[in-house]
Amino acid sequence: MKSSFLSVIAILSLIQFTARPVVAAQNTQAVEQAVKAVAAELRRTWNAHDADAYMALFDTQPSGLFISTGKAYSHQELRARVQEVWSGRTTDTWTNDRVQVIVLSDTSALLQITMSGRYTRTNGQEWEFKSSMFGTFLVQKRGNAWKIVAEQNSGSGTQVKK
Repeated sequence: MKSSFLSVIAILSLIQFTARPVVAAQNTQAVEQAVKAVAAELRRTWNAHDADAYMALFDTQPSGLFISTGKAYSHQELRARVQEVWSGRTTDTWTNDRVQVIVLSDTSALLQITMSGRYTRTNGQEWEFKSSMFGTFLVQKRGNAWKIVAEQNSGSGTQVKK
């Protein structure tokens, strides 16, 4: 619980100190559509175990803060972590149960995703998550692309009994 609270504080601090000022969005629908496309691509690339496409969704600036299961990672550390996770799995099948976009400005939004899914480990064990994987992302427009500049995710699943 303490690490989740600290993760939220870290993301809120990052939002407060980003170089781009937060102003009212002029085109909320366009921002929501672009950020939902990031959510869909995040799910697609994770399921495909496509590290290059997955990591292309994340900003490479040193200010990026990516927190997974209570630990902070830089962009490069996150890539290594993702590849390590996938090396122990044969399949991943995830769906986005709920996607919520909170528009902060024309160039910034918070993305909250609740996911369900399952994966199979290389030893044949299957794990299942039913609306129990949660992610909060700060997504900002960088040039012509929308990038994840901060992330916090957590969740828990259960081993599928055979």
